[in-house]
Amino acid sequence: MDNGTRQNKADDDGAAPSPTAQRTNLAHGRGEHGSQGQTRVLASTPAQEQAFRNKYLYDLSKDRPAADRIDAIINASRQILPYSQETLAMVWNEVEDMVAKNAKSENRRAALQLISASVSRQDITENESVRFLELIVRSTHEPIDRVDPGLLASLAGFAREQAEHDESVRAEVALNALSQLAALRIGPGESSHYLFFEESSNIASIYLVQNFLKSFSQQPHNTVKSFEQLVRLSNMPNAPTASRLSAMKLLTRIRCNANGLIYIIDHPDTQNIAHELAKTEESARLRSSLQKQSSRASISGGTSIIRTGRTSTVEPSSKGGSRSATQSITTEDLTKASPVLWMYPASSELPGTRSEQPSNSISAFPNATDALHKLNMHTWFESALNVLQDGSNWELYSFVLVHLPSQLMNISLFEANIPFVRALLEFLIFSLRKGSINEPPTNFGLKKGDVALCLFHLMTVLIGYHIWFAPEELINMVHTFLTGISMWDRAAKCCIHALTICCHEIPRAVDKCLSLILTKMSQIISQSYLAMDILEFLGQLARLPDAYRSIGEDPIRTIFGICISHLHQSREQRQIFLTTPDARAANTSNRTLGISAEPAPASESSQLPGIQREASEYVYALAYTVITTWFLAISLQERPKHVGWIAKNLAWKDKQGAEIVEEQSQVTLDMMHRTAFLDLGETVPRSVPANEANNMLKKTWLMGMSIVTMETDATTGLTQITKRQASGTTYAVYQPHTAPLPSHHVDTHNREIVEGTGAPLNILPNHVLLQLSSTISPMPIPTQPIVLPDDDFSKRAISTFDRINTVDGHKAGIIYLGKDQAAEAQILANTSGSESYEKFLSGLGTKVSLRGASFNAQGLDREYDTDGTHTYAWRDRITELVFHIPTMMPTNLQHDEKCVNKKRHIGNDFVNVIYNESGLPFKFDTFASQLNYVNIVITPEEVDTARLQPSTTAAFKADKTSVASPRGDAGLPPERTYFKVQLLCAPSFPQISPAATTKLLSEGALPSFVRQLVLNASVFSMIWSNREGGEYISSWRSRLREIRKLRERYSNTATSANVAYPGMGTPQDRGGARSYVEGDDWRGTLAMGGLAEHSQFLMSLDFTRWA
Repeated sequence: MDNGTRQNKADDDGAAPSPTAQRTNLAHGRGEHGSQGQTRVLASTPAQEQAFRNKYLYDLSKDRPAADRIDAIINASRQILPYSQETLAMVWNEVEDMVAKNAKSENRRAALQLISASVSRQDITENESVRFLELIVRSTHEPIDRVDPGLLASLAGFAREQAEHDESVRAEVALNALSQLAALRIGPGESSHYLFFEESSNIASIYLVQNFLKSFSQQPHNTVKSFEQLVRLSNMPNAPTASRLSAMKLLTRIRCNANGLIYIIDHPDTQNIAHELAKTEESARLRSSLQKQSSRASISGGTSIIRTGRTSTVEPSSKGGSRSATQSITTEDLTKASPVLWMYPASSELPGTRSEQPSNSISAFPNATDALHKLNMHTWFESALNVLQDGSNWELYSFVLVHLPSQLMNISLFEANIPFVRALLEFLIFSLRKGSINEPPTNFGLKKGDVALCLFHLMTVLIGYHIWFAPEELINMVHTFLTGISMWDRAAKCCIHALTICCHEIPRAVDKCLSLILTKMSQIISQSYLAMDILEFLGQLARLPDAYRSIGEDPIRTIFGICISHLHQSREQRQIFLTTPDARAANTSNRTLGISAEPAPASESSQLPGIQREASEYVYALAYTVITTWFLAISLQERPKHVGWIAKNLAWKDKQGAEIVEEQSQVTLDMMHRTAFLDLGETVPRSVPANEANNMLKKTWLMGMSIVTMETDATTGLTQITKRQASGTTYAVYQPHTAPLPSHHVDTHNREIVEGTGAPLNILPNHVLLQLSSTISPMPIPTQPIVLPDDDFSKRAISTFDRINTVDGHKAGIIYLGKDQAAEAQILANTSGSESYEKFLSGLGTKVSLRGASFNAQGLDREYDTDGTHTYAWRDRITELVFHIPTMMPTNLQHDEKCVNKKRHIGNDFVNVIYNESGLPFKFDTFASQLNYVNIVITPEEVDTARLQPSTTAAFKADKTSVASPRGDAGLPPERTYFKVQLLCAPSFPQISPAATTKLLSEGALPSFVRQLVLNASVFSMIWSNREGGEYISSWRSRLREIRKLRERYSNTATSANVAYPGMGTPQDRGGARSYVEGDDWRGTLAMGGLAEHSQFLMSLDFTRWA
């Protein structure tokens, strides 16, 4: 390529200046610091050549003073181009000799200027290029005084052009030269040019990155060499920070697929963590505002409060050095206080075009086949660890803190570098438990707690590497998270979320530390902003028995105590919203500030005013759910031991001091009543043979808060007992075993017969009731059963009651995205997914038939297979979850091109799970819906691209043919296949999930973790959907209300011999006595009919005292 061509060549690799243009400007007479020198002579005559030799070679002679020789070289660099190779060789020999013998700053600067002038010639040979590059390397190994930044840019441009050649020697030397130029520091006394100089040095680093990207697909050897120089630059403590950051921007984006083949991602998913360190524009403004508040508070001696997302904080005011309270601190002011060299995401852009596909010839596996080039990744990991251990350079330290967690999620990349991972864990444990963390810069109001939060984020990712850690390392990890809860208030939420992941991934370590975990959580129950997180943790723990195998009675009581405490706090907050009109009016659906689940400094209040009511409702529902789940999780023999304590503490006192048991507490007591001595599960009614049906007598009573029906064979006494309670319905059979009458027995009366059958009438249902519920001792009138008439109202009421489910029903969509899919119709047209997707479904629930299903199918057709023949569902004794799965629904593109039938289900689901194998970021608005509040996005951590073929709408199937892995693995076991999980919310919906910040889960732990996320998100969504009025009512409470309706109708009627049940009827009916029941609550106030004295009210709730 001639000089003119080089000069006019378009620079299409980035925003850096054209290197040839830079060098030509310098060669045309620009001296140091841009001063104008002599105009270059375009051609030389023999006389001019001789004159040049006589003058300049004399000046370069060894007997001349050093200053004169340097000036001669600089002057020669301005006129050297026209002269012959022989003359140039003489000059070059002298310069190289000078630098070799005396590497002073001025000598090396002169050599660089001579190179800059020489490289603009059009006839440079390959040997000359190598010679120039080697001299650049030798001349830049130490700082240089008074270097023109433009000179560095010119030399970097030359080195970049030479690096693009595929000849290994020239390219390798050129890359080394770029690395040296990027690492070059300005000499002492040049601070006024520091920023300009760093920008110029950074050009060389940018060129290294561009060379990596440009050679990635076609020149793997060049890519590997560029990588080595970038790593080398990143690990140079004395190199300019800007240059090191440019190198790290590429290094942190390197990933590999399941086969070890390298690819470069676009943007790491690190915004949440960047937000924590004021490295986003939003958080910088927020922190600036906080600084202003803090300054004002310091003057008044108060505290500053900021709340964001699920968290908020109270930061102590600073007593010294604060700004004036009337002066606003802007982002520009903060930047001046401490140079900010990167922000997310603007500063993270790569200076070139990256390949969208993995390389076919570069591997991250050191033992890959010899046909592949290998990146020595451990060198970069060591560099990153060095930055963290040093911690003195905030811009580098914060960059690694923000970006390394995302890279660590690519476990395949680190699988061959486990010593680094273990060293990182050791460093994190030591730093966090000892508090050995460097102070961050104060210009954004950052504190050690902010840094600790990010370090905990980093350690949370390391849970995914648990199969490579020793048991004691795992226990130390759990202890460190516990330390974070108490030592670092800012990180408490993050640590609780991490412990939740530990329950799924390392249950044995959690089991060994469980008593300590529960004790720690009981110590922070006063911090209500942690209530959601603690209760969600306890709820997940209860469904993972491997994590609490050794739990004892005292830890169980601690769990119940934590729930009761948060229940009381929530109840108090709910009462404020229920009784204060202003509080209800202020309860708008404002978007919460912040982006992550742990986005902010925290305080005694957990939510912004806009979601406080919904948050307290959610905590209220969670607390009762956790009590119920744990009561059913413990052994049958242990349950009665806890009934009295729970019953006593479920009651609370009103302002008059009366004990109150509210509606949800009543159904919780009802649940314990049904299950304290029973673990058989669901019961079913007895099938009555046709020949017995006409002989059956049926009668129904209201007994307490239950409906009892007796269906008795009038001749044999065989009775089916149906007891309908709020928490469930129990079917049982009773039959007296009668002895044969003696032969001498004589009836003294005529026996009746059953009408229509002629069979003898020997027994009535009333007898069975008396045998099971009463003795001759007096029964207080208010507790006596109420007979229900056999009328239409009673029948309809019982029929309505039976249609209310005995478990809380939830639904969620499961949507599969195949390769490159982004459009709604294309996604919904899928009729199957990959093998891993099908495996995920099978772990999420049980495949059930829809036709004739007796459970609540949540809108799916149960008669005509309109929505498919099967779906997946999951159920325990209190909850049922049914999934709407488009891949299992019929697809007819001719009649339903947009798959509207599928959309009508997932479009009405509050929660959808997105199984994303598209290779593209998922956008929340992919499925337009006003009801879809939450999308839980699952992305495989490593994608074997050879096994994913483009989807063809209704016929997508994963290609089971896989490319042989360079490491020889036929496939990864469940604990070594990983997925990233992130919960995304609609713009109007508050971010309340521990998965707001991406979490890493193994294939084995993924289904249970996601299922619990779905359940929690569904509960909150139901509360949120009723935020304009009303409240979330559980199925048990709905059943209880139906029982209460019957009592209200049939108390004190001709069908009942007794007076009103406590609280029912008019004051005259009660003889003026105060009610035991006010609204939906039970109150232990005055004695009535001997039901319960005030002092005995709580004791009367404990049925285990006499059962």
